[in-house]
Amino acid sequence: MFKAYDIRGIAGSEIDVTFSKRLGRSIVDFTGATSISVGRDIRTSGEELHQAIMDGIRSSGCEVVNLGVVPTGVVYRSTVDMEIDVAVVITASHNPPEYNGFKIVHSGLPLAGKDLQDLKAVFDSMPEEEGGLDGTLIDEAGYVNSVIEEIVKDIAPISRRIVVAVDAANAVPGPYIVDLFEKLGVETVAINCEWDADFPAHPADPTRLANMMELSATVASSEAEFGIGVDGDGDRIGVVDEKGRFIHPDRLIGLFARDILLNEESDKSSEESRTILYDVKCSMGVDEAIASSGGIGRMVRTGHSFMKRELAACPTIRFAGEMSGHLFFNDRWNGFDCSLYNSARLIELVARSSDPNNGGIGFSDLLSSIPEYPSTGESKISFEGERGDIMKSVRSSFSDLQFSEVDGVRVTYPDGWFLCRPSNTEPILIMRAEGRTEAALESILSDVHTRIGGIINLRELR
Repeated sequence: MFKAYDIRGIAGSEIDVTFSKRLGRSIVDFTGATSISVGRDIRTSGEELHQAIMDGIRSSGCEVVNLGVVPTGVVYRSTVDMEIDVAVVITASHNPPEYNGFKIVHSGLPLAGKDLQDLKAVFDSMPEEEGGLDGTLIDEAGYVNSVIEEIVKDIAPISRRIVVAVDAANAVPGPYIVDLFEKLGVETVAINCEWDADFPAHPADPTRLANMMELSATVASSEAEFGIGVDGDGDRIGVVDEKGRFIHPDRLIGLFARDILLNEESDKSSEESRTILYDVKCSMGVDEAIASSGGIGRMVRTGHSFMKRELAACPTIRFAGEMSGHLFFNDRWNGFDCSLYNSARLIELVARSSDPNNGGIGFSDLLSSIPEYPSTGESKISFEGERGDIMKSVRSSFSDLQFSEVDGVRVTYPDGWFLCRPSNTEPILIMRAEGRTEAALESILSDVHTRIGGIINLRELR
């Protein structure tokens, strides 16, 4: 259950009350925390896991700040607003209803990788519980409302009428994002914004086209200028344009990067302040949009924990993003990925343009400045053998070409690129390719099949 970025498993069997209580005690022992905030999503198993982890924390003499049922981004924000050492979110994000898990933030950064494995070692060696609940319990169930107010204060006044559709997939962000939009003065077309732990409409993953079809149809048949989809725990967003066309999330990185580099007031003299981070799965159009706006694009490893560490090490970098829909504003916000804040920033950006209903430009016109090229989807490829041996063979197969090893192998072609990287959460390889033209993409895929088709089954790469 201890994965690369979080702890996750089947609720009731792999993750139960005993596990949760033990984890609470282990977190206190591992971090030395004296105060921990805890929030959860709406999963049916969440209530008892929430109570159990708070009991475990308190049994270790540590204070608990109970945030209640809130999006992940709100729990992240508590590390800025409150005097706490650790924050814990009980969630399985967009996974099916039978799953649950935990995301942990320590000293402002996600607990991930080796740190999670070190926590596991403490968890495995934790002695049987002794004593009662010595730690204080503080109820802060209303904290989410103060976060919404902070977002409203941060966003520039919405100076014109704007209609936005939002699909929350019946997950935890739904009522909160409707409340936020109302306070911003946005006319909202709300879809699946009521809580339902069975997620009956569709999975809560807005980066997948299949999950955005209802939103697309709604936008296309309404006055909405665009549509926003949010994920299961509230740290990612996806969008469709005014005609309901699905937009790959990495194009938002280019859009926000241009806006920040060209419009936001700040010191642009240093190289770091002009740097925008994006992950290895992103389109080359992202880097081109950054460069054309006077910025410096830097490719980094996929994973929100890596992005946040980069931002912590380089605090004047103002923005970072991932193809998966994680967006990190580090200019007026705190660098955490929050679907509420990111949605508000998108509305602010769009509202600055003239009203398309009165001869102004539409959402797709704004995106037209971000280059778009033919590409494959994000293909998940199974493999046989050891991961290290497979990746060594891939590197060898492309040794005559220029490639980056920031995260897996990203090969540069004269008119495109190909990526092969091992997943951090599953025993699969993630592959993607992009070309400046359809012919270029076909040529790249043909070359990839020739080079590694004999060692990896590439049937799913398309």
